[in-house]
Amino acid sequence: MRDALIDLGEMPSDEPGKPEIALPGPPLPYRWILGLLTVVLVALLGGGGPPPQPRPGPVVLPIALGDRIQTEGDRLYVVGQAEPVGPVRRTYLIRVYHLPEVTPLADYRVTVSGDIYTIAGLDDDVLLLGYNDVQTAVPGLLAARPGGGEPLWRRTANMYGVSPEQDLLLVQEETAPGRADSRSVWRALDPRTGSVRWSIEQPPGGHVTMSTGSYWTGYPKRFYTVRGDGLVEARDGHTGAATATVRLPRPPGADFVAWSTGGLLMAGYGTDETIAYDEVTLTERWRRAGPVLPEGGYPQDCEPMICLVGMAFQEGLAALDPATGRGLWHTDEYDSSEAIDGHVLVARISQAEPLLAVLEPRTGRTTPVAGSWTSGGPGPEPGTAWVYRHQAVGYALRYGVLDLTEGTVRVLGRAERIAGDCQFTAQALICRQLDSSIAIWRL
Repeated sequence: MRDALIDLGEMPSDEPGKPEIALPGPPLPYRWILGLLTVVLVALLGGGGPPPQPRPGPVVLPIALGDRIQTEGDRLYVVGQAEPVGPVRRTYLIRVYHLPEVTPLADYRVTVSGDIYTIAGLDDDVLLLGYNDVQTAVPGLLAARPGGGEPLWRRTANMYGVSPEQDLLLVQEETAPGRADSRSVWRALDPRTGSVRWSIEQPPGGHVTMSTGSYWTGYPKRFYTVRGDGLVEARDGHTGAATATVRLPRPPGADFVAWSTGGLLMAGYGTDETIAYDEVTLTERWRRAGPVLPEGGYPQDCEPMICLVGMAFQEGLAALDPATGRGLWHTDEYDSSEAIDGHVLVARISQAEPLLAVLEPRTGRTTPVAGSWTSGGPGPEPGTAWVYRHQAVGYALRYGVLDLTEGTVRVLGRAERIAGDCQFTAQALICRQLDSSIAIWRL
């Protein structure tokens, strides 16, 4: 077979004028073209897998317009509208859900003489309820179990906070309610029995203050009593025991103020002078002439600085060096502040379009956040904050995560027909819808 020949016929000559026979061209590289198109399409789709799935829609709870909600950690409390309505005893149905799954946990039915204003839940399903009598304005407090029936205990007191270990409940009472000479009494109760563990009473002609991170941040680590003769005692917030004492240079007068934050206890004598003491040892740190705290304002721990938040006729924000008492900077542009991870989110909430900026507490320099965003508190990662933008016209909502270093927002989603009252908690966003129901997004 090696010597076999194949007859190809006669080959045409190259003579001019003779028509040239067209031979078929090589086949097109279809596989190569298809491969290239596949690579391009994959790149356009953002990777080798299927396109990302859209974020799931919210869980909707069809609550009534008069129902109230409160969140605490990973708990959502829905306080059902009381019946009957009026200055009489009212029965409330409180439904508890676990967030962010919105899983029903328990129902509570309680009867009180007034409006429920605050709720705190314990790990063993005990629910602490603070309420206010609508006729007498006397505060009340009770502990309830799921279902109904009589409460575990009941007391006339204001509820302020539960310790991180959930073994103490801080309440405030009055020695003579309604009288001008009434003084405050702070008590630590067993939250499950209502029994008193310890008490601190405001001295006659004196003061009581407590350590805070901002205006109020739950259960304090320390209390301070200032007696009328100028003796100051620091007390442990868990045991109530005195841990340090110091005597002021002169007794407190009518213009005296005392407050504690950022590692200091401040004693202010009106427009005369302010003295700072170490919050633990009560050793004097520094003195400076004049007042530190704006009248009607409050301090805020903006670590490593102390922020002074003005209110009423002295709105604005200032910074104090806790080591020296020296004022660092002041701004009148904002009327709200919130310390998050070494940054301060400042806002102008008193105008139609919210204004949000990230402030560096050491220098007072601000980085404006583009768009009318509102802070929703600490975000999902260190150095971030939740934010949302609600449009009153059109009822549209956008929500996302703010990078506190860059001042930029990463939008996560949007929603329509949102009435407002939005809050972030436990990896969830909760908002009221136009039909009064609440929508809960898992973030």
